Amino acid sequence: MLRYVIGATLVSLLLFVGLVPSKFTQTGARAASEQQAQQGGQREKKVYTNDDWPFNEPRVSTPAAGEDAGAAATVAGAKGERVAPFVPTPMEIVDKMLEIAGVTSGDVVYDLGSGDGRIVLRAAERFKAKAVGVEIDPGLARESAEKAKDMKLDNLVTIIEGDLFQTDLKPATVITIYLLLSTNDRLRPIMEKDLRPGTRVVAHDIRIPGWEPTTEQEVTIGGGIHFVYLYRIPDAFQKQVPR
Repeated sequence: MLRYVIGATLVSLLLFVGLVPSKFTQTGARAASEQQAQQGGQREKKVYTNDDWPFNEPRVSTPAAGEDAGAAATVAGAKGERVAPFVPTPMEIVDKMLEIAGVTSGDVVYDLGSGDGRIVLRAAERFKAKAVGVEIDPGLARESAEKAKDMKLDNLVTIIEGDLFQTDLKPATVITIYLLLSTNDRLRPIMEKDLRPGTRVVAHDIRIPGWEPTTEQEVTIGGGIHFVYLYRIPDAFQKQVPR
């Protein structure tokens, strides 16, 4: 019996010694292969067109300690919670949202939950408007700041890496949102308090509870139906008294 136990123990030790180096070798080879694939998958940045928007480029990582962050650094905002997933707005809807709001070079456009920055970049590129994106995800915030720099729009575009609920919205003349219904409901009293009369709020697909839109447009893209809602402050939440 003792001989069996000793023999089994020796066999287990030999298997362990043989498997561990093999596992490390496979892990190292897999990591090297993934690194090569990532390097090979990087492409040159594209020139902007509405049909060929460069948001499928590899995400820009935050620089390591000692590296130069360059001019594309984001503005630090208040820390908070993630309140909605990132779902990119189709570029046709981006254009419709900015058009329905009547954006001009005199506007200050805030996109709350700005993701990869497509709305603020489009507002600056097409309408020469000042634009501010508020995004809590560090990778997305950094990516959109890099794109603003690459497109030479960083003089018009500011990306705040922070919580949209704790961001000062008073400078905005236009606000764009594509958030959850519950998030819109939490945001509503903040906008009612802070936004100046005449400010336009444009929502993609999801209404703002308790508000009445000035304009509602239906847009069909690839067989799918989208809705764009335009609200004007304070008409959206103050009922007009009949004369």
